[in-house]
Amino acid sequence: AGAAPPAFPVPATRGDMTIVGPSASTQSRPPAATNSRAVKVLHAVRHGITEMNVYLSKHRYYEGMKDPKLWDTRLTPEGMAGARNASGVAATLNPKPEVLIVSPLSRALHTAELVFPHYEGPTHVEPLARERVWLSSDCGSSPRVLDGLFGSGGSGRFSFDHLPDVWWYAPRGEARPDKIPMEPEAAFRQRVAEFKAYLLKRPEAVVAVVAHWGLLHELTGHSFDNCEIKSFELHDNGISPLN
Repeated sequence: AGAAPPAFPVPATRGDMTIVGPSASTQSRPPAATNSRAVKVLHAVRHGITEMNVYLSKHRYYEGMKDPKLWDTRLTPEGMAGARNASGVAATLNPKPEVLIVSPLSRALHTAELVFPHYEGPTHVEPLARERVWLSSDCGSSPRVLDGLFGSGGSGRFSFDHLPDVWWYAPRGEARPDKIPMEPEAAFRQRVAEFKAYLLKRPEAVVAVVAHWGLLHELTGHSFDNCEIKSFELHDNGISPLN
């Protein structure tokens, strides 16, 4: 038998089809716990529409479904347009982000480039912010490949030196397995709890995160459309929408 389906709600398309609406790398170092603050402002952004989102809009997700093997799925032209449109909202965020934290999956990195073209502050590529592995689209690319696309060979805004070759959930260490193992729910929830603790320990008061439906839903309790931006107060005892 396969892994049990997620206990939290997963829409047929994982909420995937709705649209809202440069310089050298400034990679920041993970902070020490002594710099923690009790309350943070979190600006959360979901990536744009991808090839896998389009596939899932036509083929309802269920455990054991045929995987189209869209490894580390990319943004579609529509997804890129949605991200560019969201840049207007991102430019008016108040308070302004003091650090930009991005999942290492390509769709999040590309979205971050398009949503935050005006941002010139520090960035950090954080594997704790990756999506739960459901399908091939949630298996990532090596740091070398990512650096060629988004680092020294691309915009130069991100550094990947700190990432291992396989940084996503891969219990057998296989980057491209014949059968993609679903990340266990308990492991996923623990990782999101670690990500929340990581955010709270950072020295910045205002953090922007570009990530994924599953990660953001588990972190905030809110569902996100593609390229939607929502702001929250993050604190030790929970999270609440920013008024």
